[in-house]
Amino acid sequence: MKVLKHDSVVSVDHVDLDGEVIKTCRKHFPWGKAWQDPRVNLHIADGAKFVANAKDGYYDAIIQDSSDPYTWSDEGKKLELPSNILYSEQHFRHILRILRPGGVFNFQAETFNIPSDLEGISEWRSQALDVGFSSARYGSLMISSYPTGQIGFLLCSKADNKSSTDSAPTLKEVEERFAQMVRRGDRTTYYQPKLQFSSFDLPLWVEESIYGASIVSSVSGLEQEL
Repeated sequence: MKVLKHDSVVSVDHVDLDGEVIKTCRKHFPWGKAWQDPRVNLHIADGAKFVANAKDGYYDAIIQDSSDPYTWSDEGKKLELPSNILYSEQHFRHILRILRPGGVFNFQAETFNIPSDLEGISEWRSQALDVGFSSARYGSLMISSYPTGQIGFLLCSKADNKSSTDSAPTLKEVEERFAQMVRRGDRTTYYQPKLQFSSFDLPLWVEESIYGASIVSSVSGLEQEL
């Protein structure tokens, strides 16, 4: 519930399929009182159905922290899991529809250290762009409890009515917003302003796999000019 640290947030619809998860978090986690915030509306419901029935252009931001969409059998066969629907083209189209112009969609996008996951990252990014998002960037997070210690997300932007591209905040704007949170006693333990940008800096082989373009040629060209 880190979004509640921002005083600009007016309302949050939290959708979870399993009510027992909420009960467990309320009991065992220090942030378990988050659902007592009057801005939070808790829905124990199917996330895909909730999104499909939501109003057009209603949300400024949608965060999808779902479980993995697939796994692999001992024989190497790909097995779809219940969360797979949250990665479908139809679901992405509904997400785009219910976002306001300029809105953002952020979703769990696996680790780049597992080849099959890296393929999925590229496929989901392409799918997001195909359904109409103006940009889709992969960011990396360090999480020791996750296999390989790294997991990522795809941050997708919906173009506003004035521009076909998204307008990201400057470092100064991010720092000012973070300073306000700290002054209110809402500091964080992992996030800091520089991560807003550095999370998207990837190893070269990962960047080439996801975006399909290499910076090597441009660097070589620059060397020739110099």
